[in-house]
Amino acid sequence: MTYNLFLVDSRDPNVMAEALAAAFRIPAAEVDVADADGDQEDRNWEALASCEYSHVFGNVSLSLDVYAQDSVGQQPSESDFSAALARQLGTPVLYPPQESAMSAHWLVTPDGLTTRARLSESDDDEMTFTVTAVEAFVDRLPDVPVMHLPEVVREQKIATPLADSFAESLQSLEGEDVDEANGSPTTTDVAEMARIAKSYLGAWEKLSRRAENDWEPSGWYPVEFYREVLGYRDDIEGYLRQLPENVATLYKRYVDKVDSLYQELTVDDEEHVVVDGRDEPNAGSVQKAWWWYRCPDPMPWPSE
Repeated sequence: MTYNLFLVDSRDPNVMAEALAAAFRIPAAEVDVADADGDQEDRNWEALASCEYSHVFGNVSLSLDVYAQDSVGQQPSESDFSAALARQLGTPVLYPPQESAMSAHWLVTPDGLTTRARLSESDDDEMTFTVTAVEAFVDRLPDVPVMHLPEVVREQKIATPLADSFAESLQSLEGEDVDEANGSPTTTDVAEMARIAKSYLGAWEKLSRRAENDWEPSGWYPVEFYREVLGYRDDIEGYLRQLPENVATLYKRYVDKVDSLYQELTVDDEEHVVVDGRDEPNAGSVQKAWWWYRCPDPMPWPSE
């Protein structure tokens, strides 16, 4: 198994070898730790576990590439492995997110705090990695701003059983005839429209599922994302008019289910906070569809 990590503080190679040995439950003599840019002649290429480290600039110090052979019986998950190293080495450890490389890294501290951290890489010739924001205060990074990280929310995996069911039901319509005359969409066009329609339905359902679960796992939701999804609901109306009747009928059945769920989980937005982006109604606002005038209670985003 391979682990790609960052250490906030630099550590002696021998100390890292001891920590890795403890994490893998193997003798320290079976751990090879080496500078990736150093002399490779004295490497123990037969070691059960190896670690190549690189010194980097920024407010992190080391980049680690750790590998354990298949014969190593104790191969913890990346999160457990990072937590063990943080305790053993006495420094915060960062490890990459599973959901997307575009999301923020995970950071675990020696005392067990786990949070998300935005790690930025510079385009300079020197390897520079800087933690520019965290979701919880980290005492070894006291000057790093603490804030919500929207990229974490965007990349979260949210189940969409209704959208998935629509996609499965759509397969039963594949054998039905599609009129290609008089400018009607071809079978290929319908398939592409249905695919996009499903993605919009999934986004619409995700919003309600988040509300249903009190906006976990992050516990908040950006208002700009909320408005973005309401825009997708607008797009659904357009696809309902474009799809062949049999597909549109099926699609609307599932859209209605998600609409009902959304209505159950929201209240009237009497102050038009969502649609106007302020705390007072704007008489000059262009009238929008009903879903723009409902909002969660309490609202899951910071006050604008």
